[in-house]
Parts: sequence; structure tokens; C-alpha cells
Amino acid sequence: MERLPRNHTISRIGRFLVRSHRPAIDRYLAATLRESFGEPGCPLCRLLEGKERRALEAILWERVNDPATADRLAAARGFCWEHSWALVPAGAAVHSHLGVAILLERLLRLAFRSGPARNGLAGWLRPVAPCPVCEWLGQAEKTLLSATTQLVQQDPSLVYRQPGLLCRPHATALAGLLSDFPWKAWHERVEHERVSWSSLELLQHDVGRRPWYVPRPAALPAVCPHCLAEPPGHDRRWSWLRAFWQPPLADCSLEVCLGHAAASDHAVPWYEELTALLDDVTAFIAAHDYRFRGTLDVAQRGSWLRAIARLVGTVPAAGPHERTQCMTV
Repeated sequence: MERLPRNHTISRIGRFLVRSHRPAIDRYLAATLRESFGEPGCPLCRLLEGKERRALEAILWERVNDPATADRLAAARGFCWEHSWALVPAGAAVHSHLGVAILLERLLRLAFRSGPARNGLAGWLRPVAPCPVCEWLGQAEKTLLSATTQLVQQDPSLVYRQPGLLCRPHATALAGLLSDFPWKAWHERVEHERVSWSSLELLQHDVGRRPWYVPRPAALPAVCPHCLAEPPGHDRRWSWLRAFWQPPLADCSLEVCLGHAAASDHAVPWYEELTALLDDVTAFIAAHDYRFRGTLDVAQRGSWLRAIARLVGTVPAAGPHERTQCMTV
């Protein structure tokens, strides 16, 4: 038997070692991505939407009274604007907004203890930890982009021949990781299909996934007047907010959010108003006790919804996390 030269053997071993150091994509993750590419829409947005909904539902279903979750939310000053409002459909998904009220009452109680001085409130509104859902989604997004990069390297047609089509933000992010991203084929398909898309489909493609819940001032029991006067932004959240914007009704209650109360140069009775809101939220929580025999008034029934608006604002401008602009694609 002819023996191979020593140098040839060493080079083959070297190539094997180099290949073995490359992290292999998880087979379940690869199958999940291929399945998501098999459906219309952005496959990464769809997977992130599912993770976001499962995370919020799990918090409301399992972790409302968990001490570690309470500490984590206290450090983050609650969720960001997008995920605070996402508690509306998440509460509906678990068939109760009691968990939403308990989480928000705990946070608003901490804000109350920072007063009555406005500088104390301003100090409390500076989070020392990111929004937990944004943090989870950020990690998931990096994993999905990395795995998609490997799949596209193996099969570039995945980007332009499958029913699923990457939205512009995710295509741009993927191109930053993949030097030979098939931009031309992706653009040709986008131009071919966008003529048949609805206005909302165009928006989703151009700016990214739609928030789970987009607040409409016309449907809210109270709005922040300073939020209504904010100049519109240009990020994903503002784009979707403009698409569904409905002005508040004439008899809508005006309640200044905490962010604008802390930044206002005028005397805003935020401490007294927050005291009244906490009383209403406490009554809403107490009404879920089986021993409760009274009735709730209109302000008490909608107190959990008013609590969201008070904590993060009607628009993504004055919430604790909106000042740092930390958000996922």
C-alpha cells in the first residue's frame, strides 16, 4: 500500500481541524427557519413575534408574583413602550388583565415612593437594566441572523425563491454578516411583488414587524397631552403608530405621563394624580378576590390601561427606555 507524503497528511488534518472549529447550526433551528421561509412574510419577523408573545404570556401566566421577576422589572423600571402596551393583548391571551394590574401597581408604587419632588421622580425613571423582553428578543435575533447566514451560504436561493421574503431591515442586517448576499435577486423579487402588497404589507416590509399592540388614543380612557404634542419620530414604532393613529375623543381624560411630569417646567400635580390612580388600580385588583361584593366605577375598571399610559406614555417618547432608544429591529 502506497503511503501518503507526510506533508500531505498534515495538511489534511489541518483542514479538518479548521472545519471542526466552525460552529454547526442546530438542526432544530435550521428546520424551524426553513419552515418559516416556507410561509409568506418575513421569516425572522414571524419567529420573533412568536417569541415575544410567548415571553409576555409566560410572565403574566407564571411570574407575576415571582420575586426575581419583580426585582428585574424594578431595575428596568418596567418594560419599554412597545412591550408595555403589548401587555394589553397578552393579558387577553391569558384571559385576565389582573396580572397586568399587579405588575404595574408594583412599579407605580415605586415611582410614588420617589416623590413628591420631580427630581426624585426623574431619578427613578432612569433604568439600570434594559427591558427584559427587548433583551430576550435581541439575543434571539442575533441567533436567528447567525443561523440564517449559514443557511444562505449553503443555499443562496433561500433568500429569493421561497415563499418567505426577508423584510428590508433583516435583509440589511443579514447582508452585514454575509459578503456575498444576493442583493440583486432579492431586489428583483421585491420590485416584482410589492405592486400587489397592501399598504400595511409595504410598511411591514420597509420598517419591520408590527408591534403586537398599537395604542389608538381614540380608544384609550386617558391620554397624555404632552405626548400628543410630541413631534413624530422615524423609527419602526412611530411608523406603525402613524398608520393606526386615531385622535382622542373630545371627552377623553387628560393625564400627564410620568416622563413628561418629571421633565415639565410647569407645576404638574403628578403626585396627587398618581395617588388617585394607585387607589383605582388597587380597587381593580381587590375586585378579583372571590370575597369582593361591590362594584367598580368606570375609572377603576380602566385603571390598568391608564397605568400603562401613565408609566410609558401614549407615544414612544417619554418612557424610561425611550430616552436610551434601546430597541430590536
